[in-house]
Amino acid sequence: MSDSWINKDEKTIRDAIITIAKQETGLTNFKSTGVLRGFLEVIIRIVQFIYRTAVNPIYKNASLDGAAGFFLSLWGLMLGAARKQESKTVGAFTGTAYGSGTVPAGAWAIAEGTDLRYKVTTDTAFAADTSFLIPVTAEFPGSVYNIGPGSPVRLTRVITGLDTLSAGEGWIETAGQDPEADAPYRQRIKDRWRSQLLGDVKEVYRYYATSVPGVAAAAIIRAPRGPGSTDVIIAAAGGVPSQALLDTVAQALYGHELLCFDVQVKAPAAVPVTIRIEYAGDAGEGRLRLIAETYVYSLGIGGRFAARELFERFVPLGLSTCEILSPVGDVQADAMSIITAAIVIAKETA
Repeated sequence: MSDSWINKDEKTIRDAIITIAKQETGLTNFKSTGVLRGFLEVIIRIVQFIYRTAVNPIYKNASLDGAAGFFLSLWGLMLGAARKQESKTVGAFTGTAYGSGTVPAGAWAIAEGTDLRYKVTTDTAFAADTSFLIPVTAEFPGSVYNIGPGSPVRLTRVITGLDTLSAGEGWIETAGQDPEADAPYRQRIKDRWRSQLLGDVKEVYRYYATSVPGVAAAAIIRAPRGPGSTDVIIAAAGGVPSQALLDTVAQALYGHELLCFDVQVKAPAAVPVTIRIEYAGDAGEGRLRLIAETYVYSLGIGGRFAARELFERFVPLGLSTCEILSPVGDVQADAMSIITAAIVIAKETA
């Protein structure tokens, strides 16, 4: 009977207890209205509670593949691989001016159609008829604040002389990051374990690359320039990595004894896609843009864009109509590429 007491559901526990009761007492009739059955049901409920709250969770988390949440973090800490923590997006919006003035530190900018807010971190003076950068940081941590270039933004107060505000190309200096999810963290723990083996293994490069804050994924390409060479392709939390992030990953790798004499850290090749969406409903265009951007970022290196998957993310908005006009088919990136998107959203007029 001992095998039936490991990671079992409530029906299995009930059947096992009734079987034991019959064997130990010699009784065979436990009517649902009887006193003995009442006592037995109390015991069954207690045992089911113990399994649901203690035994089954412990059994599940006793292996790396089954562990989750806090228990997975313990597995990582045993190997010296701490879970990456959340961080805020830091960058600079672009302003254009018709007159002179100052954007004060502490002012808030908001991404149109969303509740995403960014605080201006430094008093920024500007002159008439110029473009200038306004340093900002996200209100809260998270990758959702990594809005794409061209996303409409505005200040929540009127600034004399300020004409327009926008998220320009490359506006993000440090991409915001969510707490590391269980699946990539589990893979990183496994890479850490395998990296302790002697030999030139991919897991060594992937572990040290993905341990750098801001790196969402890494692909390892062996012998691109012949034996003894390795390319480490990384994707950032906000898509294509900055040169600063590439340099940081390179330093993290070079700080360890690697067997390859030729290791290069590179950004993935961009596969540009124009996403055109027409819709009717109460949601703002900024909300749809944010959903589309988040979906594209989630594809990672070698990801596949599927219009149906993106459409399903719009379903909770309850739109009257929603049509993805382009791309007309799925788009597949290769092992060294990442999909980037120019997003065009139009609301149908009555």
